[in-house]
Formats: sequence, C-alpha cells, structure tokens
Amino acid sequence: MDFIKIGKTTIFHFLVAIMLAALPVVGVAAPQQSDINQPTRTRVKATDKKQNDNKNKSAASKDPKAPAAAAAKGDVKDKNDNKAPAAAPKKDDKPAADPKAAKQPGQDTTTKPAQPAKQPKKILNTDTEHFNGIDVSYHQGFINWAELRKNKSIQYVYIRATVGSDVVDANYKENIKNARKHGFRVGSYHYMTNLSSVRGQFENFRRMVDKNEQDVLPMIDVEVRNRWNKQQLRDSLVVFCKLIEDYYGCKPIIYTYETFFRENLGIAFENYPLFIARYNNQRPNIGGVKWVMWQFSDAGYFSAVKGNKGQVDLSRFNEGYTIKDILYHPSKSKPKASVKDAVDHKEKPATINATEKKGKENKETSTKQQAAKNKQRAQEQKKLEEQQKKAAEKEARVKERNKKHAQEEAAKKAKEKEEADKKAKQKAEQQKREQERKAAAQKAAEDKAKRKAAAQKARDEKAKQEAAKKASKTNKSASVRGALTRSQRNDSIRAAKQSGRKINKSSADND
Repeated sequence: MDFIKIGKTTIFHFLVAIMLAALPVVGVAAPQQSDINQPTRTRVKATDKKQNDNKNKSAASKDPKAPAAAAAKGDVKDKNDNKAPAAAPKKDDKPAADPKAAKQPGQDTTTKPAQPAKQPKKILNTDTEHFNGIDVSYHQGFINWAELRKNKSIQYVYIRATVGSDVVDANYKENIKNARKHGFRVGSYHYMTNLSSVRGQFENFRRMVDKNEQDVLPMIDVEVRNRWNKQQLRDSLVVFCKLIEDYYGCKPIIYTYETFFRENLGIAFENYPLFIARYNNQRPNIGGVKWVMWQFSDAGYFSAVKGNKGQVDLSRFNEGYTIKDILYHPSKSKPKASVKDAVDHKEKPATINATEKKGKENKETSTKQQAAKNKQRAQEQKKLEEQQKKAAEKEARVKERNKKHAQEEAAKKAKEKEEADKKAKQKAEQQKREQERKAAAQKAAEDKAKRKAAAQKARDEKAKQEAAKKASKTNKSASVRGALTRSQRNDSIRAAKQSGRKINKSSADND
C-alpha cells in the first residue's frame, strides 16, 4: 500500500511538471498584431490577464497558500473600480477585467473576496442624458451625420485615426469629412501600443491627421503596458507628447482609465489635459490630479449610428471646464527639429523602447501569419465596403422614394390647381350668365313698362278725344234745342199778338 501511495504521488508530481512545462513563460509573450484590429479601448490587458492566471495556477499547484499571498500583494480587484474598464467596447466585445487593481487600505486579505455579479449594460437615452461629447471609430459603421446633428448635446466628436505604426482606421477620412461638413467640432486620436517605436506611431498619426482639419486638441489613447515597464511607458508617452507639441503646437489630451493612470502614469502627467474613463455614477478619482473630461458610459444609443448596435461612448466635462478648454488653434510655425528626427527615425534615446529590437522580431511575423492578417483585414474591409454599399443603396432608395413622393405631391397639387381653376372659370361664367340674364330681365321689364305707359297714354288720349267728341256733340244738341225754343217762343208771341192777348215774356219763355 505504501509503495502504491508513493507511486501515485510520483505520477501526480510528474504530471504537474509536464503541465507547468507546457505553460508559456510569464512576461515573455507579447500581444499579437490581431489585438490592434479589435475595437479601440477594449484591449484591456487580455494577454497580461491570461499570463497572470497561468502564474496563479502554477503558484497554487505548488503552494496552497498562494491565493492568500496574492491577495496580500494587492492582486485583488478593487470593488470601487469594478465598473471602470479600460475603455469603451465596440460591437459585441467584452472588456477584460484588470488583473492588477490597487489594494484598498484596511482590506482583509486573509481570504479571496467574492467577485461582484456582472451587471447588464445600461443603454442610455441620448435625447435625455446629460453629456457633452462622443468618440467614434469604424466599429460604429455608417453614421448618418445629418440626423446625428439634431442632437444638440454633442459639442465635440473624437474620431479614431490610427493604431500603432501601421494601422489606419478604415472610416477615419469619411468620418472626419462628413462630421466637419455637418458642423461638428472634431478631433483625432491615436491608440498607442508597445509593438513599435513611438516615433513610428507618431509618423503614422502625422500622415493621417491634418492640423487644418482639427477643431479640438489631438488625443493619445494609452491603455496597455505589457512589454514595457512603468518607466519605459512613461518615457515613451513623454516623447510622443513632445512630438505632438512640436508638430501641432499644442499639448495633446491623454486618455486612459482610472486605475491605469494611478498605477502607471501618475502625477508626472498632471500638466496635460486628462480624459479619464470610469463607467459608473462615481466621478473619477486619480489621486487629487485634475482631469478635464470623464468618459462615463460606452452605451449611449443613437439611431443615426448603424454599427455597434447604435452604441457610442459618452463623455462630459469636469466642473469648471468647457469646450473652450480643449479648442485647437493650429500652429503656424514650422515643426521643430525633433519632429524631423522622429520621422527619419534618427533619434533613439536608450531609455525609450528598450525592447525595440525584441518588438521588431515579434513584428516580423511569418509569411503565413502575415497572409492571415492581410486576409482578415481584407475581409473586414470587404465587410465594411458591403455595409457602405448597402447604406448607399438604402439612401438611394430613400432618395428615389422621396423623389417619387415629391413628384406625386406635385402632380396632385397641379391637378388640384387645375380643378380649382376649372371650377373658378365655371363659376365666373355662371356669374356672367346670371348677370346677363338679370340685365335682359331688367331690360324686358323696362320695355314692358314703356309699352304699358305708351298704351296708357294712348288710352288716355283716346278717352280725351272721345270726351271732346262727346262734349262737342252735347254742345251741338244743346244749341239745336236752344234754337228750337226761341223759334217756338217767337211763334207764341206772334200768336198772342194776333189774338190780342197780353204777352208775358216770362210766360212766353215758360211756354
């Protein structure tokens, strides 16, 4: 039984030794080139985490007290910073956790604390949310800048230009052209890596970013250290900042996340404008150093953004700072000699990029790896072109539909106008006929009245004539009667005289 027990123990240690031999050597592996092609600000030390996990597993297999020792050294994630990943993930990428968060004073490290449950991403309504600016890259896909302009909260837009020394954002030129065309204040940023000389990276940035196309200060995004130690990282960043100052005539903004600044940069960069990422409701705290802007979310939704599910990084100014504090005024002076030296790769201080040779060896990949990388880039470019083609076709369809609708509306209005004119003409003709009818009726009435008056006059004249005729006849009869009477009287007088009677004239007259 003892022999069997010893045999099992020996086999166990032998297997453990084989597993340890298969693990990569901690600190040697460098980030792959494909990391660069991931969304900006999502490469949060994934390689370091993997190496750190392997290191902890190795230590745990040898020493059961290793977790407690790791906690005592401060390798336990800060709970206060668990919502502050390095940067805004694009598309469906998930930010890796920071394996080296700072140890909290007074924290009980005797046991490994439980990790907090992962909270679902909160999508923010950009129509009501308080923010001042956004940043975009090709991961946002096609952007309808005209529609985006309707959001009055956007005071500035940062656009990714370059990564490392040989990567250019596929949508940079299109984004900066259309953003400026629609009246946005724009700025450009570079994602700094440790795979190449900072001078090569500056030259890549300088080639792409025209100072005359910038409205706000240029920005350096620094989130990874990997092969560099802290001093090499700081020295490299100082040189990069100095080259930006000499060429663009201004201090660049330094973007990073809260814990990375505290652990790797610190007070040495307090005189630069700082842009700090922390994704929760607590304002960034970087050891009393003043910061200008705070990236508080990577999930601001805009319907005008077609890629990354419409989600964009949101940021706002610190109290006491406004857009005036980051406006860029291009320098009219010629670039200093240090810029020319950097472009020609002549100036290489010993303390900067101490592992440059090793980095070059890693960069010079095999033909197969390079072909795979080129194929991947070609696929991404093809996918992007297809998206742009679909967006253009959709926009063309919308324009055609709008044009057809406008033509139909114009035809409808023309028809309505024609019908209205026809009705107006008919009404005018009807009114004219009515007026003519009334005029004819009035004339007929007047003619009738005249005829009636003439007839009445004729009747009156005839009556008058008849009256005159009658009167004449009456007068004649009276005259005849009068004549007869006188004759009879005379006869009576003569008869009386003959008979000897006395004639009374009255009686004679009476007779």
